[in-house]
Amino acid sequence: MGAVFAVLLAMGAAALYAVSSSVQALEARRTPRSTALRVSLIVRLVRRPVWLAGAAAGTIAWPMQAGALALGSVGLVQPSLGFGLIVLLVLGATLLHERLGARELGGVLAIAAAIVVLGWAAPHETGRYSSAGALVVVTGAIAFAAAPALLRHLDLAAGLPTSIAAGLGWAWLGLATSLLDVSIANHHWLDAFLWALAVGATSWAALLAEMTSLQTWPATRAVPIAFGLEMIVPAVLDPILAQAPPPHPFAFGAALVVAAGGALVLGTSPVVARAVER
Repeated sequence: MGAVFAVLLAMGAAALYAVSSSVQALEARRTPRSTALRVSLIVRLVRRPVWLAGAAAGTIAWPMQAGALALGSVGLVQPSLGFGLIVLLVLGATLLHERLGARELGGVLAIAAAIVVLGWAAPHETGRYSSAGALVVVTGAIAFAAAPALLRHLDLAAGLPTSIAAGLGWAWLGLATSLLDVSIANHHWLDAFLWALAVGATSWAALLAEMTSLQTWPATRAVPIAFGLEMIVPAVLDPILAQAPPPHPFAFGAALVVAAGGALVLGTSPVVARAVER
């Protein structure tokens, strides 16, 4: 039953994240390209009520994601965030009167089927991270927190690098949030404080990278990369880092492949793109 509630919470968080991305992307594209990967980009955006409304939706979504990760494993919760692409599809179809075709319906069915299979095949809960596993997450959080500055230094403030940085940043947010949940459950308050810092730093960097990617690249390219990495990377790494192999590894791997395919199909759909770029 916990897995069902985990998926429902993850889907609720995904819906809010989708609305947040759609609203924030609108404002991000109205900012000068000179602000790419700079703090000034966020400084400009926080002065805009529409962008702040999107940020509020994303802020509300994170505790829901954390609650989902407290009830279910990363391998179940993170792929369920693909529901956000379905929400964007619905927004495009209802608000913008876009027509849905076999491509869009196929993507919806792929993600829905993957989530159902993962409810059975994914690890039931996040396992106990080894010291090496926790170190990997810490190292990744530090690296992704520094990614915007590094990309700017390397003159890589373009769509592909920033989309990858955003997707990996949000992916690492899922891993760090899971460890934050575990620390709170075990009353390890110092660890919880440190993981909260990792969550905050990773979120900031991922947000800056995402806003830059949507500022500089079409949504049909930025969205599938960011969503796909956020969904799949933590689900693949968590069973290894947490020493919690899935009970049905073949079905688990197949479901992740199907989920990634569904994310690619929906993320590159013009209907989804127009919901983000409207």
